[in-house]
Amino acid sequence: AITDTTKGKRRVFLLVFIAVLREGFETVLFIVAKFDREWLLPGLGAIAGLVVAVILGFLLFKWGIKLNIRLFFQIMGIFLLLIIGGLVIGVLKQFDAAALLISQSSNQNLCLNWGQSCLLGPLVWDWSATLSDQQFPGILLKSLLGYRERLYVVQGIAYLLFMVTIGSIYFRSLTPQVQKSLPSAS
Repeated sequence: AITDTTKGKRRVFLLVFIAVLREGFETVLFIVAKFDREWLLPGLGAIAGLVVAVILGFLLFKWGIKLNIRLFFQIMGIFLLLIIGGLVIGVLKQFDAAALLISQSSNQNLCLNWGQSCLLGPLVWDWSATLSDQQFPGILLKSLLGYRERLYVVQGIAYLLFMVTIGSIYFRSLTPQVQKSLPSAS
């Protein structure tokens, strides 16, 4: 007879297997899409990723290096905060572009007439000549930390609000909660 513990282990294994398989398919699709443009850089990236995965596998399983899973996921949570903050900035830029397009194609003026931006306010910085987010290392900073070569006031405010609110919620979730015990009736 299969025990509940064995069923639970099988279910967790199946869940992890499907998640890893899905990520593998997704990675293959991204690499194949990049091969349409060029061969060298995506090929080197794929090979480097495989080499790092093999090295990590040996470190973890063959040589028994212990990984603090709690700390690992806490650090990954911080990276996710930064990535999502960058997505907030990108979404606002897309809304701005959509408002500009609607304003140009119809008689409805959705723009607040701030120059280069329709809804985002004045330009805070323009580092496109110094550190473009379309070339290395800017593209890496854009992917990992949400860097943008051009930042507008509304984007900066939204990024800071996101980091303060969601970041504080995340960091509060990391600290152990002290539960107040109810006084016992004696």
